[in-house]
This record gives sequence, C-alpha cells and structure tokens, in this order.
Amino acid sequence: MNWINDERFQEQMQNEVEPYLAARRQVGLDERVQGEPVYFEHYQADAPKGVIVISHGFTESVAKFAESIYYMLQAGYEVWGLDHRGHGRSFRSNDNPYVVDVDRFEDYVEDLRHLTEKRIKPVSGDLPLYLFCHSMGGCIGAWTIEQYPELFQKAVLSSPMLGLSFGKIPVPLAYLVATLKGMGEKGKEPLSPVTEFARESYEQSASNSEPRFRWYYEQKLASVKLQTCAASTRWGREAIRATRHVTSSKQIARIRIPVLLFQAEKDVYVRNDAQDAFAEKAATCELVKLPGLRHELYMNGGEGLREYWEKIFAFYEK
Repeated sequence: MNWINDERFQEQMQNEVEPYLAARRQVGLDERVQGEPVYFEHYQADAPKGVIVISHGFTESVAKFAESIYYMLQAGYEVWGLDHRGHGRSFRSNDNPYVVDVDRFEDYVEDLRHLTEKRIKPVSGDLPLYLFCHSMGGCIGAWTIEQYPELFQKAVLSSPMLGLSFGKIPVPLAYLVATLKGMGEKGKEPLSPVTEFARESYEQSASNSEPRFRWYYEQKLASVKLQTCAASTRWGREAIRATRHVTSSKQIARIRIPVLLFQAEKDVYVRNDAQDAFAEKAATCELVKLPGLRHELYMNGGEGLREYWEKIFAFYEK
C-alpha cells in the first residue's frame, strides 16, 4: 500500500493520486426520478475482489474521498461513489447553492438503492458489494441495510449520524421548530439567511489533518458546486426523523449483515451515545472507539490512518 505522507500531501495528491484516479475514473448521471439526476463516479480496479460503494456526509461530495478511493483501489476493490441529491454535481431542489435541501430522507436511500441495483450490480458479476459510509451517509447506509438487507454484504459506518447534536437545544424542540418553520416552500430555506460560502479554519473543522483539510478546502473555494455549508429547515426536520427511524429497535432488528462502526471521541456533530445504543442493539455490529479524534476519521494522518484502513480492509476480507 502506498500511503500518502503528511509532509508531502499536496505534492503526492497532485502528482500521484490524481493521475492514478483519473486513469480509472468513469462518471455519469443516474436518474431514478425524471429530471432529478444524481452524479456518480466509478473507479476500476486491476483485479477486483469486491466492490465498495461510498455514501458521503452532509455538505460533502465524493470528490472529498479521493485519498480514500486511492487506498480502496490499491487494496483491490472497485469503487463507486455518488453525490447525494442536494450536494456537489447532483440535482438541487432549491436555487441557493450553499443550502442542502431534501424533500424526504428516503430519497437518499432510494437513490443509493437505484444506483446499486441498476448501475453497479449489472457490471459487478459475482463480486461482493460493501458499503463505506460517513456521517449523514452513515444514516443513509443504516436505513439502506435495514430496508434492503440483501443489497450489500457488509457495511462500514464511520462517525455515522445516528443522533444529531444541537448543543443545549433539546432534540424534540429542534424538531418542532424545523417542522413549523419548514411548511410548504419555506422548507427549502435555511433557518438563518445564507448568501455566501461560510469559510472556516482547520481549528474549526471536523478534520484530523491540516494538510488534508487544506487540500479539500482549496477545491471548495474553486467550485461553487462544492460550497454547500448550511441545511434547509426541511433537511433539519428530515434528518431528525431519519435518526429516530434508523435507531428504533424494530428497524435495527432488520439488519442481517456484519457492520463495523467507528466512533470519534471528540465528535461534536453527531451523538456518540446514539452510536453506542445502535451497536448494542445490532447483533452483528462491532463498535470501534477512536480516542482523541474529531468527526472526520478518514481525514487523519500517520499511523492512525493506516490502522483505520487496515481495520476496514480486514473487516471486508474476513
């Protein structure tokens, strides 16, 4: 495995990783609903032993996972990833480029199912299908393996959004406010006006590696399609509803496949206690707690990153 060095991160990404990925990348649009295209990328491995499907987090894009895809390909996996609706280069339901909006959280799940059944499975033969999910993508992934337990063989949930953190605001109150303010077309609007990209520093970010933060931050500055930075009122309502749904005992009992769940000790975006409860209820879930790390566990460096990926690949292969 050729690991990216923290001190030479920008140089290696530009000279090694990006050309390597470009030679293996195919892109397209998957249209489950007419007029609502979802952007996807497919990366071909030389001698694949399995297929990994990436489900990214809130305000992200599959573009953020370039380094992760590089490791997946080297490990012998075909890789597919989509920009969830309202993100990146996919369909947007509102005109504000900085605001993520979704009509129903189920739309994320059905987009992922459609891409897998109609695009991925027909060209993957008998190769096993695995999920790799981060944050919001983890909630989507959890819903998917509960609703469609035969679709994937294994799933990795990295810092999954199984419970949202609103600081001192109780979740029921946040849900009530989002529901009342999100009625009709007003649901597409954020709680507070957003007219420009909200810039951030590494210290404010969820990343665990400054070079990795800088690398993707420069991409966001260069493309307005990557500059989503706020949620619509309706998205807030749907996200709370989704976390309640996927963490119910009835839904968790539907999971039939092995699940590997990574938890970041210093996570301030999602609730670790919700992850603990999910792992305890799910008979096939292994919980790995990573001390001292922030939300974006895949945006880490050094020996910690190697151990993270080695654990994931061992899980897929055993």
